Amino acid sequence: MRKSVSVRVIIFDILNEIHHKNKNFDETFLFYTKNRKLSDQDNSMIYNVVLNSIRNNFFIDKILNNFLKKKTSLNIKILLLCAITQILYLGFKDYAVTNDSVEIAKIKKLNPGLVNSLLKNIIKNKEAINKKKFNQSSVPLWFIKALKKNGSDLREIIENISVEPSLHLVFKNKELLGNLKEENDKTTDISTFILNKKKIKDLDGYEKGNWWIQDLSSMLPIHFSPEIKFKKVLDMCAAPGGKAFQTICSDNDVTLNDISLKRIQTLKTNLNRLNLNNEIKNYNALDIPEIEKFDVIILDSPCSGVGTLRRNPEILFKKKPPDLDFLTKFQNNLINKAAKLLNKNGILIYMVCSFFYDETKNIKNKFLNENKNFTQYKFNLGSNNMFKKFLDDDGDIFCIPSKFKNYMVDGFYSVKFIKND
Repeated sequence: MRKSVSVRVIIFDILNEIHHKNKNFDETFLFYTKNRKLSDQDNSMIYNVVLNSIRNNFFIDKILNNFLKKKTSLNIKILLLCAITQILYLGFKDYAVTNDSVEIAKIKKLNPGLVNSLLKNIIKNKEAINKKKFNQSSVPLWFIKALKKNGSDLREIIENISVEPSLHLVFKNKELLGNLKEENDKTTDISTFILNKKKIKDLDGYEKGNWWIQDLSSMLPIHFSPEIKFKKVLDMCAAPGGKAFQTICSDNDVTLNDISLKRIQTLKTNLNRLNLNNEIKNYNALDIPEIEKFDVIILDSPCSGVGTLRRNPEILFKKKPPDLDFLTKFQNNLINKAAKLLNKNGILIYMVCSFFYDETKNIKNKFLNENKNFTQYKFNLGSNNMFKKFLDDDGDIFCIPSKFKNYMVDGFYSVKFIKND
């Protein structure tokens, strides 16, 4: 088997596994690439093609509907999905993609004649094909239903999540950012977008632990909470650590907790690289003892993750949707648990990588209705109008996957409360 064919077989297998078995991209990528004699270039191609295939899935589904004359098996569509991604969206050589895709169709017994003729037809017409058009019917119904509750624009979201995410770094302090040698575009005095494409480990300051990767939208709640300084803080679901690192670097005494030993290992690795040393606990957050109280609770709750669709596009590619009923019940339980761990006048920050009403506003409203000793403590941007788009009329941080200064930012939500007795 040619090397290029074997690499493209892996791409097909990963896409198939994610869709049919509801697997996450990262674990599936690792499973299919570990212990293989693959070069960095091979791994990069697999990573790039798989993620871009999923990101452009809805557009390619529309294209296939225009070119396919008969009902076709899902496996053939998945093979065509990754082939069309390479031809139309990534600019790979037409003949190489076609030849290898036909070979894969033979190996997988997926009608090589159909694959060959369809790809040649697409190549012949590729200048006339609209690459950014999709049918709403191809988008999972659960996603559309959830969106309707908060009136977000489906087209805007689908178009935004098809674009690769931007790299945003948060620094321990402004001096370290000021000394950064990489070409960058600052967002705050301690954060910036990186303009040049490099391996993360090759970026200036990585080995010294000067910074960590954190999306712009997810850094804003802590950044716009200047009152959290010299406080006793608990981060209930801390891994991989971005918000905790922000809080630690603002001179707070921070205790970290996470239920997952695997995620704790990632958290420890990140702490070590940043030369930070904080206590990590391994409780189910609902079982954290209520004897010890804190001035601040950070609750970055487990959620559907739809805010990160650009980074985790497989959420909409899997057959099985997130269990929103389970997640919202868990979120309600977590936020009420957090309330019991706070000192008087303590601050509770709830946040999720989601823009669904049920995981955001509904959680806030229910919490305030059931906890009369809490009031909302609105985020205040002061005179900083640059981030106005992230703050809604209620004083919550809220955004869908969108653009900021031509950079891509994740969808995110956060609300802040204060305990009055």
